[in-house]
Amino acid sequence: MRRFYDGTRRGGAGKRQLLALLATVAVMSTALEVVLDVGDITQARADVALFKYAQSFYGASSVVARKLDQVGIPGSQLEAPVGDLRFVETRGALMAPLALFLGTVRLGQFGYHEIRQFAVRALKALESRSGVRHVVTTVHGPNYGLDEDEAVLALVGGLVEAFQRGSGPEGLERLTVVELQPKRAQRLRKALERGLGGTPGVQALPGGGGFRVQRMTAFVQAPPLATAGTVSMDKPHAFVAMPFAPELEDTYHYGILGPVKAAGLLCERVDQAVFDGPIIQRIRERIDTAKVVIADLSMANPNVYLEVGYAWGKGRPTVLMVRDVKELRFDVASYRCIVYRSIRELETLLTRELERLG
Repeated sequence: MRRFYDGTRRGGAGKRQLLALLATVAVMSTALEVVLDVGDITQARADVALFKYAQSFYGASSVVARKLDQVGIPGSQLEAPVGDLRFVETRGALMAPLALFLGTVRLGQFGYHEIRQFAVRALKALESRSGVRHVVTTVHGPNYGLDEDEAVLALVGGLVEAFQRGSGPEGLERLTVVELQPKRAQRLRKALERGLGGTPGVQALPGGGGFRVQRMTAFVQAPPLATAGTVSMDKPHAFVAMPFAPELEDTYHYGILGPVKAAGLLCERVDQAVFDGPIIQRIRERIDTAKVVIADLSMANPNVYLEVGYAWGKGRPTVLMVRDVKELRFDVASYRCIVYRSIRELETLLTRELERLG
């Protein structure tokens, strides 16, 4: 013991080298807590709030842009070209004192792979800011049509891989993903539990609700979850056309989603009550490439009929369904249509129909 102690103290340079080595080891072994909470990102307490700028403002970034404008920060200061970024002090408009906007491709091109790369870029960009311990962001994708499970896995998969490989601020301790809708937040948590299961260096937090991610050494390969976003790029998808109505939410999540995923397809739906230019373009693109279009004609929604007509014009296989035949309009009344009286019945009938279509 005596000889070892004297050796480590031999000269100030040797001691400094040892302390530097220990400090490096401490940084590399730091853990990151990843949590998905119900909440409003403008009210979330964190050091940095993270947003995308998809060459225009959408969703949360649009809300935040308006709040920042009210405190004298115009939208032009947030507009980041593709691949660029903007740090902005929020001046009390958000609970987080700093906002980071990452410039991405346009919304119609922002798919699962882009979500994953967004996460990796974000951690790298935050390295330039000292004192960052807590970052908050939102899930990207579900409101403009992407499969919500795959979207959250792409985001968290990118974060996990980047952090485990050493990216991010040295003091980063927590990353919170917030979701306004409680039911969606619950579903996303379950998706993360499934996706993170068995991932090296990732453990569930006591009591649930999140995960602890350990930094890995440089030679460790990317964890299994890290490939989730890229796998999605190769999966065929089903496009679901249905009214944006609360009373049909369970129909989608429990009657349609299960059969679609069991058939090996991503399940995509544009959750927009009002059509605008970018959303219409997104709908066209996803119908153009869909393996099958599933349309719920309940409530005789004109937007759904428009999507069905476009799908027919493009020659896409289409499955029609309705709660009550009285809700059908004359132009589709003579076509094959699933009539369901319960969500359980719909699940069974849709499963058979998708098997029939192959």
